[in-house]
Amino acid sequence: MYSRSSALAAVVLLIVVLLLAPAAQSADLKWTPYDRPAQYATVVDKEVPIMMRDGVVLYADVSRPDAPGRYPVLITMTPYSKAIAGEAPGYLIARGYVHVAVDVRGQGSSGGTWCNRCEIEQMDGYEVVQWAAAQAWSDGNVGMYGSSYRAINQMLTAALQPPALKAIFPIASSTDDYRDFGRTGGDANFAFIPTWLALVMAAEVIPPGWASTDPIQYVLNDIQHAGALTTSTLPTIIKLWGQQTYDENRVASPYWKLDHIKVPTFLVGGWRDLFVRGETLNFEKLRALKVPVKLLMVDGNHTETSGGSLLPDGDVPGLQQIALRWFDYYLKGLNSRPDLIPPVTVKLKGDGQMETMSAWPRPDIRPRRLYLRGGHRLSTVAPNTLETEEQFAQIYLFGYCSGTSERFILLLGVVPPQCATDNTFNEQTELVYTTPVFEADVKMAGPIAANMWIKTTRNEAILSVRVTDVHPDGSSEELSFGLLAASFRAVDPTLSRTIAGENIQPWHPFSRDSVQVVTPDEPMLLQIEVYSTNAVIKAGHQLRVSVGPSNFPSYLPPVPQIENSAGGVLRLMHDPQHPSHVVLPIVPPTTWPPLW
Repeated sequence: MYSRSSALAAVVLLIVVLLLAPAAQSADLKWTPYDRPAQYATVVDKEVPIMMRDGVVLYADVSRPDAPGRYPVLITMTPYSKAIAGEAPGYLIARGYVHVAVDVRGQGSSGGTWCNRCEIEQMDGYEVVQWAAAQAWSDGNVGMYGSSYRAINQMLTAALQPPALKAIFPIASSTDDYRDFGRTGGDANFAFIPTWLALVMAAEVIPPGWASTDPIQYVLNDIQHAGALTTSTLPTIIKLWGQQTYDENRVASPYWKLDHIKVPTFLVGGWRDLFVRGETLNFEKLRALKVPVKLLMVDGNHTETSGGSLLPDGDVPGLQQIALRWFDYYLKGLNSRPDLIPPVTVKLKGDGQMETMSAWPRPDIRPRRLYLRGGHRLSTVAPNTLETEEQFAQIYLFGYCSGTSERFILLLGVVPPQCATDNTFNEQTELVYTTPVFEADVKMAGPIAANMWIKTTRNEAILSVRVTDVHPDGSSEELSFGLLAASFRAVDPTLSRTIAGENIQPWHPFSRDSVQVVTPDEPMLLQIEVYSTNAVIKAGHQLRVSVGPSNFPSYLPPVPQIENSAGGVLRLMHDPQHPSHVVLPIVPPTTWPPLW
């Protein structure tokens, strides 16, 4: 028989094994190859009508294998005209899938009026899935595939739980319209939303394939489509800058509907993508809900992430090859072993390697503070004596030559290429705080909090924070950014992420009730969410935090904020009572720098 001491030793050993298991598991996670040869050429049926419940007809291009039979179906619903942006995955069609590219209501060939992912459009997604399952070329198993808008509406459709939907593959999907991009920090998006709406309207001028044979219906469709200008497009623009909006309309935001998604979901995102915040949060929440889910993060902007141009990368194959493995199992029932795909695969900025992990954020991260100090230093030591406040004017047009602009401006050539990787020109308009040169590599993986103590001479203040990797040549590469209007500084601790006592991802309600008064010359703590990153600051590099009054042209305050902040002078504080600092998600066994 075991002695009591032997039993105790066994229990201790078991606990140690369990504690070390996640780390061991992460080390063993590897991508394994999966592929099968092409079998079919492609036949395309153009402008196939799909009748909706209210009589509106959507039109689809159906790309299918050139052999008789029933096949699983992949659906892409697009607002950009299926003729140019249907995202037909030829690699998958050649391996036995049907692809259905559908113009959403009010766009392209389809009838009705566009309503930008409204509940009507979401229900259209449900009906299209069920329609596809019932067609002669379908075996009844349906998946969804596509990027950006075409990824978001996968999430929204899946939340309605159409019975035939078996799996989805969203590439570059946001989760929260307000916080992710539309109203980050309570400010108003200036670069992306107008460009995106122009893209939607430009796609509308492409005539449907049947226009010449039914010109009357073409005219009627155009009249219906024109209704979106007054019901969706113009109201969006007017509300964006003409008034202060709040987090009140969550219809088009997947985050609030994720608990209804039950189908396996493969998520793809990019560290420089404008939707980066939502891409990681989608994974976290679905994983917590026990949905089969994987996350792949490349170091791409929106175009690179959506198009899959940065893959393959090392052992990670191209997007359509990954999708084949995903859909072969969940739609075809083949033994493609998606369970062998690591739960999380992320590009490590600063190193160039793909890392595999068992979870995101890494469960082993440790929050560490860096304090903004006099002399433009970043220090591991909090201020213990009075340090002079530093000030800047509330100017709304700073931020152009930065990584944030490359993130939000979709038009090629608008942002000089060097601005995508070097913020030094823009930093001339900001307060800049930098560490000494790192003597050893320091890794970060997760969200960052910027806790800034400020005063202003007006009744509102807008604060921008950027975190950068300073290379030995002096270039300052942006890792992430945050933004907050002072009137929205209220934090909900129940929805914030706290690790080891540090709020490392503050959650702001952005509600009417949460608005706080900004009193001139009174100190305020702004807890700013800086979006997640996965990076290593290499030995010989430095870490930098820059603080400024704006993030233009990515964001521009709405008129009410400008009225209350124009002409203001902001003062950044860093003294013992007001220790401005950032909280970094440090990865062990990183050796934290000595006292600076």
